[in-house]
Amino acid sequence: MKKIALEVPSVLSKEDILTKLLSYLSQFDMNQKRVLIICEDVTRATPLYQFFPDFLKVLQTQASQISVIFALGTHRPMTTVEMQQKLGISPEAASKIELINHNAFDDSLLIEVGKIDHIPVKIHQAVSEHDIMIALGSVLPHRVVGFSGGAKYLCPGIANKAAIDYTHWKITRYSEAEIIGKIENPIRQIIHQIADLVITTFPKIYVSVNFITLPAGIAHLFIGDFYSSYQEAAELCAEYFVKPVETCSSILTYIDNKCVDFWQGAKAIYNCGSRIQEGGKLVIRGELSEKISGTHGEMIAKFGYSNRETIQNLVDSGELSSPVVASHMMRVSQALQKYQVILSSENISQAECEALNLGYLDPNDIDESEFDYVVYNATDLILTAV
Repeated sequence: MKKIALEVPSVLSKEDILTKLLSYLSQFDMNQKRVLIICEDVTRATPLYQFFPDFLKVLQTQASQISVIFALGTHRPMTTVEMQQKLGISPEAASKIELINHNAFDDSLLIEVGKIDHIPVKIHQAVSEHDIMIALGSVLPHRVVGFSGGAKYLCPGIANKAAIDYTHWKITRYSEAEIIGKIENPIRQIIHQIADLVITTFPKIYVSVNFITLPAGIAHLFIGDFYSSYQEAAELCAEYFVKPVETCSSILTYIDNKCVDFWQGAKAIYNCGSRIQEGGKLVIRGELSEKISGTHGEMIAKFGYSNRETIQNLVDSGELSSPVVASHMMRVSQALQKYQVILSSENISQAECEALNLGYLDPNDIDESEFDYVVYNATDLILTAV
C-alpha cells in the first residue's frame, strides 16, 4: 500500500497576499468606481477569509459601491452565514456591501452577450452595473475545463444554464486524458470565447486573481487578465497536482468537506480512476453531508448510474432533460463499466448506493492495508501514467 498526498510547501502570509493584490490594483483609478468581486462558493477551498476583510477595508476607502457575487454555476445557493464565513466578514461588514447568489436558472437576472454554436450566452446583469470586475479563486485540475480558474468564473460561474449545459454536455465527446490537466483544450477554448463576448459587450476593467491553494493555505497567486494569469497558474499547478502512478486494482480516496455531495466528490473518479485496472475498485471516503447532490439529487436518483448508451437514449427521448446532469451521469457511468465505484459515508446508506448502482462500504470497516494506493486530497490530485 502506497500513500499519495499533496506536498505542503511554505504558504503566503496575509500581508504577502494583500501586498500583491493592492500593488497590481494600484494601476487602476478606483476612486468612486463600482467594484464587483466574483468569487468561488463553498465547494472550493481557497481561504478567502484569511485576507478578504482587510482587502475589503482598502477597497471601501476608494470605491463607491462594492458587491460580491458567488460563482455558483448550477450549484445550490449559499446561505447568508456561508457567504460571511467564506469571506471572513461580520454581519455588520456584510451589511455594507451587496452579497449576491448567482442564479443560472433565472433569465430575468441575465443579459445576453452573444451566441456560441447558436447557443445563447448570458451573463449576470451585475457585470453591466459595475466598473471593475475582480475574480478570486483557485486553479485546480478540472474534468470539464482542464483546470479551474481564469475565465471559468464567468462561465459556468455567473452564466446562464444553456451555456453551462452546452459546455458540460460537449465534454462527453472527449476522454478524460484529452481534457483534465490540459491547460489548452477544446472546452477551455469555448470558455475563452465566452469571456471574449463578455468583455466585448461590457468593455470594463477585468482582473483575474488565480490562487494555488494547498492544505496549508495559499502557496502562490497570479494576477492579470483572464487568459495569461490562468495559464501561468495552471502551469505551476500541474507541478503540485499531477502524480504519476502505476496501474492497480484498488484505490482508496479521501475527499474533504468542501465536497458537500457526490456531485463534487465524483472528481475522485475523474482524477484517479484512469489508474484502475478492469474489474478493480475505487472507494470514495467522505462525509457527503448533502448526499448525492444538493441541486440535482432527485433527477439522478430517478435514473441511477448505468451506461453511456442508456443515458444517451434518455437524453434523446427527452426523459433526461438536463444536459449538465446527463454529463455527470455519463462520466460516472463510464467508470462503472470498467470498475466498481464504492461510497463510504455516514450520510449515504447502502440502500441509497445500491439504488444508484454504486457500491457501499461502512466507514468503520475501512482497512487501508487492503488497497494498492491511498490517495488524500483526491478531488484535487490527478493520477497519471508513469
